[in-house]
Amino acid sequence: MIYLIFVFSLSMLNAKLPNDVRWVVSSDEYKYNCIQTYQVAYHAILEKCISVDKPVIVMDLDETVLDNSKYQVGLFEKGESYNPESWSKWVIEEQAQLVPGAKEFILNYKKIDGSKIIYISNRMDKNLVATKNNMKELGILFDDDIFLLRLDKEDTKVVRRSEVLNGKGRMEEYGKQSVIAYFGDAMGDFPDDPSYQWTLNKFVFPNPMYGKW
Repeated sequence: MIYLIFVFSLSMLNAKLPNDVRWVVSSDEYKYNCIQTYQVAYHAILEKCISVDKPVIVMDLDETVLDNSKYQVGLFEKGESYNPESWSKWVIEEQAQLVPGAKEFILNYKKIDGSKIIYISNRMDKNLVATKNNMKELGILFDDDIFLLRLDKEDTKVVRRSEVLNGKGRMEEYGKQSVIAYFGDAMGDFPDDPSYQWTLNKFVFPNPMYGKW
């Protein structure tokens, strides 16, 4: 009886959510869009991965690898909108789940010899430990992962992508990296470079919950 009441209450909550959040939380369309993108990506980059000694991909975290829809649900329940304080609190709680298809893709990709993932995320660097803990619990953290989280307002993704390509700043110990593919949920996750093309070596995930449009 208690279980039925819980399911009914959850169903009622989902029905009241804004359409953008409800689509991510409840729809099969969101789930299979993400799975489809990851499967297309894996097959698209596989040949390139095999042909280079140390393949490197750059991935965003939130709404690309980590699903933060529960944070959005919490904001709705409290009648609040996004703010840095509540977001940081959410990150520290280490409760993010996985975007559908992310774990399968990452684990398959990491089976390739020499493969490396560089995470460029606008999560603040002060929350790096919590982010890693969350990812470890989800089974997707590897010892050789590189995290370039945000230091301050001036530390944009453009700056960090430049460090990756030029082996400067935080990437000095790793040297210049040749990136075979980029993954993200917003246009700011991708370089303005004609050598990267959709469905070939850059892959975007659906995120109707927030963004700059």
